[in-house]
Amino acid sequence: MRSSLDPHRNFRTDPSTKKAQDGNRIIERSSAPRNPYAHNIPVTDFLSNVSRFQIIDSTLREGEQFANAFFSTEKKIEIARALDDFGVDYIELTNPCASEQSRKDCEVIAKLGLQAKILTHIRCHMEDAKIAVDTGVDGVNVVIGASPHLREHSHGKDIAHIKETAIQVIKYIKSRGIEVRFSTEDSFRSDLVDVLSIYSAVEQIGVNRVGIADTGIVGCDIEMHLHDDSGCAIANAYCALEAGATHIDTSVLGIGERNGITPLGGFLARMTSVDAAYCKGKYKLEKLQDIEGLVSEAAGISIPFNNYITGFCAFPRQYSCKWCNQ
Repeated sequence: MRSSLDPHRNFRTDPSTKKAQDGNRIIERSSAPRNPYAHNIPVTDFLSNVSRFQIIDSTLREGEQFANAFFSTEKKIEIARALDDFGVDYIELTNPCASEQSRKDCEVIAKLGLQAKILTHIRCHMEDAKIAVDTGVDGVNVVIGASPHLREHSHGKDIAHIKETAIQVIKYIKSRGIEVRFSTEDSFRSDLVDVLSIYSAVEQIGVNRVGIADTGIVGCDIEMHLHDDSGCAIANAYCALEAGATHIDTSVLGIGERNGITPLGGFLARMTSVDAAYCKGKYKLEKLQDIEGLVSEAAGISIPFNNYITGFCAFPRQYSCKWCNQ
């Protein structure tokens, strides 16, 4: 558990040592991550996690919602092994309740003995939770819509019912010794008071993470799931880490529903520019091109010419002579 994200907590700075104290923690200012656009200024403040983030790769869950994607069990195993070798912290799988094949795939991948934790993504239903924990996964990601639109047109439940159901489902998953994340779908269009009241309730019963960082004063970790409809998923992921988020959802080549989510390669390109030692020490960046080739073939898509780092136009340039003889 990380310390509470209380914006009013008291930081004290000792001018003789140039250290900041947060309770019993002492933070060297010189070791704080630096803003690449202003090299003498530490990134934002002490909430920043730009040098200690974790990646939850959702190629095998969000990526399956991509229009062209259909992954066989064998291809899912191959992709899971490649992601594990690359070094992602978590691999998220489709809800085992979606189909009998999805359930079998969860069971098979959970038994591979990978270093990455295996998660599955479920609705906030007790029946989903029971099936999910029986697959042998390491963690369960629980989601329910909390916005007025989804409450009216999707499940018809009020906030009190959402909290009651969430507490029951989370307690059950925790009782089985499994990690659990709780997220409110459509958080950015939800009432802030509603979402904070739900997150406060689930935090008190020991949820490991809450999803979506637009609502943030909680003591547990915060996970961000960002779509790329306006081309801002990478920038929003970086800003979320600056603001205190700890986990970022990605997919290989950014595949997912609509315009996809934060791309694994693009996100790590951004983060390597901030803290190369952390990224190179934790992830096998040299494997990125192989993973993208594997997923592009499986999904039946081409790697864009301007893809981050691995696109064939990422580094070459032609010299312009427009300034010659001037």
